[in-house]
Amino acid sequence: MDSNTYPDRVSAPSMQSTAKAEQRRAAAAGMVGYILEWFDFGIYGFLAPIIAQNFFPAHDSVTSLLVAFAVFGVGCVARPIGSVVLGRIADVKGRHGALATTMILMAASTVMMGLLPTYSQIGIAAPILLVAARLLQGFAAGGEWGTAAAFLVEWGGSNRRGFLGAFQQSSIAAGLMLASFVAAVLSTFIGHDGLTAWGWRIPFILGIVLGPIGFYVRRNVKESPMFIKAAQSTEKISSVLFWKSVLHGFCFLVLWFVSSYMVCVYMPSFAARYAHIGETASLWAGSLSLAAVAVLTPLAGLLSDRIGRKPLLLGSCLFFVIFSYPAYRLIVGGIGMGNYMLIQMLLTLAFILFSGCGPAALAEMFPTKVRSLGVSIGGGVASILGGFTPFLTTWTISLTGSSASAGWLLAGSAALTLPVVILMRDRSKQVEI
Repeated sequence: MDSNTYPDRVSAPSMQSTAKAEQRRAAAAGMVGYILEWFDFGIYGFLAPIIAQNFFPAHDSVTSLLVAFAVFGVGCVARPIGSVVLGRIADVKGRHGALATTMILMAASTVMMGLLPTYSQIGIAAPILLVAARLLQGFAAGGEWGTAAAFLVEWGGSNRRGFLGAFQQSSIAAGLMLASFVAAVLSTFIGHDGLTAWGWRIPFILGIVLGPIGFYVRRNVKESPMFIKAAQSTEKISSVLFWKSVLHGFCFLVLWFVSSYMVCVYMPSFAARYAHIGETASLWAGSLSLAAVAVLTPLAGLLSDRIGRKPLLLGSCLFFVIFSYPAYRLIVGGIGMGNYMLIQMLLTLAFILFSGCGPAALAEMFPTKVRSLGVSIGGGVASILGGFTPFLTTWTISLTGSSASAGWLLAGSAALTLPVVILMRDRSKQVEI
């Protein structure tokens, strides 16, 4: 869809007239809060096998793990609701207030999970309370994702939207990396038995310290000049064009979300169970992969400011369509730790190409007055598919009897996103968004 069809596109203010200190503070607010929030959100994925033992006892470990991943996906079901409520607040009242709210909600739900009694202590009430905490966490994440993307991209001005926007994914990776690192350290020093008995609670309870820090940083940051100017506009937004953009955004996000969970979150659990890689080793490999995402996504965003978004997006899509199944086939074939890490890094690099310029490409689909809402809704709906990816992967493997079949899910998501990328208009050189 051509962005010029919207009547109220707002000229992006030149960053040359904006104090560099303000821009750095804005980027820090988006990043720091995101790092803390996604540490909270990601720790569940990394400790899923441990959580399964404590909250979902079953006669076999596959059933227990399936239920644990289903609850992981339940958190994503609440994200569309959060995207509508918090995304609308962000567009009307301001980005920084909405982001501060999501910070507190995420921290509260995470601490709640760390303090919950287990199934052996209170029975069926334990998994019910865990589901409630995941729903609250998902509600907060639904508003966070699109609002933070809009906030960072808008501060990028006319020529640094890809670079600034990429810090959204970079900070997500940093938060997940911190979660993976903490899980790996706990696994290394207290072992599986200690982690199962009490150690799994430690990273969740850290939210009681991290939450207020993120709230303070976000509450005291200024709105972007682009948002302030758009707030003064009285032009109406076409609902038809808005929902068309939301549909495009959803399809665009399918590969992004599925690959994010499969490559960055679920891979340690997959490698430990199906590739005969040790639990501790797989967690350290996951930390290395996330470190690459945290460091390299801003470079991919910067490159997209120079050469355009489309070349990077197309390259990533084609890689996942062609190489996903062969990669998983090799991983489960007993290739050893070194080769496993090599394949994971190749998948990670393909993910970096997409997610580095993804925030800017997605934000550029919407005008400023509805950007947070539009990006949040698309992300909230797509996250349902992404959040259930670990469950679908485990279920598919159980159904087919082939652990390599996980690669077809990743390839399929890329095939769905590819036509959208081919048909989309590259707006990286437009001054007005």
